[in-house]
Amino acid sequence: MNSHLWPEGASSTRERLLAAMLDCVAGSGYRETTVADVVRVAQTSRRSFYQEFDDKQDCFFTLLRTTNTFMISEIAAAIDHAATPEVQVRQAVSAYVRTGERYPGLTLSWIRELPALGREAKSVKDEAMEDWIRLFVSLTSTPEMVAAGVSPISRERAMFLWGGVRELTADAVESGAPLSEIIEPATAACLALIRAGGS
Repeated sequence: MNSHLWPEGASSTRERLLAAMLDCVAGSGYRETTVADVVRVAQTSRRSFYQEFDDKQDCFFTLLRTTNTFMISEIAAAIDHAATPEVQVRQAVSAYVRTGERYPGLTLSWIRELPALGREAKSVKDEAMEDWIRLFVSLTSTPEMVAAGVSPISRERAMFLWGGVRELTADAVESGAPLSEIIEPATAACLALIRAGGS
């Protein structure tokens, strides 16, 4: 398994199934992935799968929530709060890109396939958005940011920022371009938004 989300050789059946879903979706997309694919990659049984998850969609949603939490924690850990706002923003964007580069297929599935999966998918998307808004607000609310003249980013600006970064990401993945190509435009956009104030 190529996942960095779980310890080497994910031990529990649930972890193995989530890692297998990650591998399958990253390689073929959610629509083309079947429960049979997941249990084959996880080297377990359908019975074990249904003991952990209601269905394929439940497993996928759990995976998305897990990877979203992981990505946010990676970004938060990568930032030197003593650095200038410019450096902190670049560190955050670079950490986002490093994490996204591990699983470009999953990143694209999150952006393009999730919205078509109905009301429950909207809940997953909305939960993720709230997590990202909290991250953006916390990163722009530190004493160092305040001292540098940065106001905490507003909810509206945070939503606008996240939507733009996601589209840059999807465009890069769909075109086959290195995700690192979004670092400069995403950093510039983030800096412009936080310098514009918190209202």
